[in-house]
Amino acid sequence: MKNILFYGGGNIAQSVIEGLIKSGFSKKNIYFIDRNLSNQKKLKKLKIRKFAGDANEIDFFILCVKPKDALNAYEKITSMKNNPKIVSFVAGIKSKRYLKLNKNVKFLRAMPNTSSRFDLGITALFNYSFQKTDMAYIKGLFKKFGKVIELDRESKMNQFTGLVGSGPAYFFYLLKTYEKELLKMCNGNKDEVASIMKNLLEGVSKSIQVNDNLDELIKMVASKKGTTEAGLKSFSSNNINKIFKDGLKKAIERSKEISNEY
Repeated sequence: MKNILFYGGGNIAQSVIEGLIKSGFSKKNIYFIDRNLSNQKKLKKLKIRKFAGDANEIDFFILCVKPKDALNAYEKITSMKNNPKIVSFVAGIKSKRYLKLNKNVKFLRAMPNTSSRFDLGITALFNYSFQKTDMAYIKGLFKKFGKVIELDRESKMNQFTGLVGSGPAYFFYLLKTYEKELLKMCNGNKDEVASIMKNLLEGVSKSIQVNDNLDELIKMVASKKGTTEAGLKSFSSNNINKIFKDGLKKAIERSKEISNEY
């Protein structure tokens, strides 16, 4: 089993680590570097060890810090080991930007999402310079806890980041409004509301698995002149689709902006 070092231990790193552990990957082969005390505590609860060994024994370095810290972290990794294999989780920053600092690196970009901890991850991969065997290994690793999409162009990583990497937060955001209305109906009983939302979302997921035609699924719920139709018409007249689409565009644009900032 390969040794993996997570350089950065925030939410996305924790999600992927949890996914790896659930898939059977040995905790003994996972290490982390992170100065944040909160992240350290969370990773120690998962029984992941803080790295204090020989970097030459690390097979893959996972770069998962904020964009503003990424180039500095990259340089630290390259100072730890010659010709390292680096997988970057960092949004926006292009592969070539890193290689300008040190070209003696095998480099791959990956964008997982937080659902990885539930074995429902969706990860995009763009291979810049990994050898086929290493690419196959990393792909197989991510497949253990979700779906993997290989991108043919690095520019598509911006689209994936805005649409899928950020995707869970969009649904959580919309659910907040739904939750408020349910709380009124349930007299503030949060447990009951949580149970309703859980069952509703699981039902939606099952429905899509059976029938992926969204228009047909809507028609199954929305009868003519009924309550659902009234709600949907209100959404349409208030341009909810346009508002949502604009939000997606903004997220993609921000990923592109990050590329230009660094």
